[in-house]
Amino acid sequence: MRLILVLCLFAITGCQTATDTLGTGTPTAELGTLGNQIDKSDQRVAASIAVASENAEKPAIVKAELGVAASYLPKPDQTHIDYVRSRVARSDPAEYKRAEDAGRKLLAVIDSNWAKAEIEAKANKAAIDNANKQITCLKADIAQAKKDIVTWTCAGIGACLALAAVALFWLRQVLGGIAAAAGSACLLAYPSLVETPWFLPSLASLGGVCVVLGGWYAFKTATTPTTPPDNFPDAKDPLR
Repeated sequence: MRLILVLCLFAITGCQTATDTLGTGTPTAELGTLGNQIDKSDQRVAASIAVASENAEKPAIVKAELGVAASYLPKPDQTHIDYVRSRVARSDPAEYKRAEDAGRKLLAVIDSNWAKAEIEAKANKAAIDNANKQITCLKADIAQAKKDIVTWTCAGIGACLALAAVALFWLRQVLGGIAAAAGSACLLAYPSLVETPWFLPSLASLGGVCVVLGGWYAFKTATTPTTPPDNFPDAKDPLR
């Protein structure tokens, strides 16, 4: 885009566009990379035009180099082609001088605006990076707050179950005390184990303990007599 006016100066040759695109690269969202690609393209265009000027007496070289230069630039629209043809028809040296001055001024404005854009892009990138860091920190804080809620909830319920287990053991309710103690242990250990490889083995172990205790309780209930023994004083004579 920067050297479109320069290309117009040589458009009257009618040369074919070259197929070499080495060095153009692929534009990206990174402004610095894009700037490097544009600079490289501009340098190759300028170099081809300079060499074509050096070989003005060799039409074949001029045509080939202008074709390479044209391959780095967009195709001019008909309005600009007609404008250049009109200028050629007038062949006024003063007009050519004004056109060259306008081209240099336009290039200076483009370079200045590009430099400002690069500065603004760096500032915007720094602001976005800082915002992303703050968002990451906030997400981490929210996740930690959720973990803290779970941890304190489990700790509170686990402590209550631990006190209940002590009370049940004191009242000789062994099975209830064991169940309360197991529940307390699970709740107290849950926050520490839930995100570790030991969580599933611990859960399986607890399930095994529950199965064993349930089987023992069922066996004990099934083998406990529901009628008083014969040697009980009131077994034979309730009124005695």
